[in-house]
Formats: sequence, structure tokens, C-alpha cells
Amino acid sequence: MAVLESPALALPRAKAYRPYLVIAGWWAASRLFVLLLVAAAQLVRWPMSTWHPSLTRHPLVLLGAWDGQWYRIVAAHGYLLIPGQASDPAFFPLLPVTENALAGLGVPPVAGGVLVANLALLVGLLALYELGRLLLPEAQARRAAVYAAVFPYGFVFSLAYPEGLALALVALTGLLALRHRWLAAGAAAAAATLARPQGVFLLLPVAAAAWGAWDTLSDRERSQAVAAVLAGPAALASFSLYLWHTVGSPLAWSTAEVAWGRSFSLLGPYRAVEQLNGWLYRDAICCVLYLALLVVGRRSGVPWAWVLCGLAMVLLPIASGTFTSDGRFGLLALPVFWGLAALGRHRVADRLILALSPMLLALAVLTLHSRYP
Repeated sequence: MAVLESPALALPRAKAYRPYLVIAGWWAASRLFVLLLVAAAQLVRWPMSTWHPSLTRHPLVLLGAWDGQWYRIVAAHGYLLIPGQASDPAFFPLLPVTENALAGLGVPPVAGGVLVANLALLVGLLALYELGRLLLPEAQARRAAVYAAVFPYGFVFSLAYPEGLALALVALTGLLALRHRWLAAGAAAAAATLARPQGVFLLLPVAAAAWGAWDTLSDRERSQAVAAVLAGPAALASFSLYLWHTVGSPLAWSTAEVAWGRSFSLLGPYRAVEQLNGWLYRDAICCVLYLALLVVGRRSGVPWAWVLCGLAMVLLPIASGTFTSDGRFGLLALPVFWGLAALGRHRVADRLILALSPMLLALAVLTLHSRYP
């Protein structure tokens, strides 16, 4: 895989740091925007006038709602499989473990989950930029990080959900692999898989990085590269073994999904389209948008391994028979942001994206009462 030399390396030191400051600024502004919108949604109680937790006593209640409650249950009590009913093995362990560790330091679980999500997003945006400039022109890599910060569905990155953590780990996996730091890349890929199961598809870009460098690697480095490729599947297998020991079923994480209407089959995509209604159109539109941006990303030079990884991340939920939450799951497909950044190379498109994204982000946050992401 060809690695482009970064133009930023030739700039004076002050200018070289400027992209990081710009990205950090967009991160801070977008997260403040989300927090203010969440507070506004709680104050006005729209569209649920009967929902009125005190903003001063429960300022993070919306950020810890929906699936965030399930992750806190796992953090507090571990896993329990109840066949035929909604149960917690569907929720992967990295975020609950992190929340539990912070709780031991006196940080409340909701605050811990929100803190981890938001700080991890900053790491993820910077890693996305670093990874992007190894694969693409620097300007495209920078725009991708900025667009990811303000992406309409990116309010999820501020919730007590694992997506912020997973985004950072996905980007770090790719970055470390291209830098031939195989053991660190494997650790990041394993952690990404324990945050969200889509992390297992990182074996594709990691394998591509290993293949591209294979002739230059020593025998020891080749062994480490193979370990990095297999780290995600190994992490998934280890979680399955843990569930087998704990709740008696190695596939408890998949079994638990049935209660949420997910059942993987060849007819899954057909059933997903057949069941489209109401809020599911939101996720279906996101799915189509993501697929289109993956195509644009590929045409702009994004390597095939990353495009295929992104396709798997976007389409896997559809194979379960529903579009539910595909807008959220697709956020981990990094080429989506690279594709959007390719469109933004035109000034008019760039301004349009930066103008529309906050408006759509606001709409998404203000309707968080109505439907889980």
C-alpha cells in the first residue's frame, strides 16, 4: 500500500500544528453545541411534555438514556441472558468495563460514560486525520475530521454509548498498522471489537497493511503482523467464551438480539426493506448515504481494504433484518467521512456541508426523546 509523504512535515512548526488546533476547535464547538441542545431539549420537554427531570439535578439524563442504561446495567451487575426477552449480552463489554473502572474512582456511571465518549471522540478525530493524511491528500484528511465532528448523526459521540470510543480505536488501528506497530495495532483492533462487533472487520485494512509491507518485514515482525490481523476475531472469540462460561451460551450476544427484532439470515436485507416504517426511514436514508459516500471515497483514492471494511460495517446490521440504528453503526465506517471530504474539495460543497450539518445535528438531538439512535 503506497504511503504518501505528508506535506505538513515540510511546514514550519507553528503551521504544522495548525490542523490539530483546527480539528480540536471543531470538536470543542460541536460538543458544546450538542450539550446546549440536550439541555434545551430537557428544558422544553418536547415532544414529551410529561417527561420533566430537573436539569440541575439530572443534567446528563438524556446523554445516558436508551442503550446507555443497558451499558450501565452491565457495568453494575454483569451479564444475564433471558431467552425471549431483552437482555444485556447484546451489549459489548468495553464501555461497561470503563464505566465500572471510573466508578471505582468515584465518577458516576453516566458521567463516566459521557466523559469517555467525548474525550475519545477528540482522540478519534485526530487519529482519523493522521490516518487520512497517510492515505489521501492532507486537505481531504483534514476536512474528513472536521466533517466527522459536525456530522448530523454524530450526536451519538456525546452519549454514554461506545461509538466515540470505538471510532478512536478504529482510526488508531489503521494508523498503527500503517506505521508497522503491529502489536499496538492488534491491541487497538481487539479493543475496538470489544466496544462494537464491527471492529472485527478491521482485519481487512490491517491485513492489507501487512501484505503491503510483507517483503520488508523480519520474521518476528511478520508474526506480529499476523497477530494484529487476527486480534479482532480473537477478541470476539474471547467474549463468546466468556459468555459461555457466564451465561451458558457462546452466542448469547447474538441470541439476545432476537428480542430487538434482529435475526441474521440471507433474507435479512429483504426483511429490513419490507419492515420499513416510521423512524426506520431515518436509518435507511443514512444507510443509502453511507453507501454512496463509500463509492465517492473509493473514487477519490480510498484503498479497497478500507472501503470493504466500511461496506461490512454498514451492511452487517441490514443482514439482521432491520435498519434499526444503522445510522449509528455506520459512523465507524471511516471511508464515509473521506468520501464526504472528497465532495467538500469544492468550495460551494464545503460551505454547504458545514452549513447544513449543524442544522441537521440540532434536529437529531432535539428528537432524541422520540426515538433511540
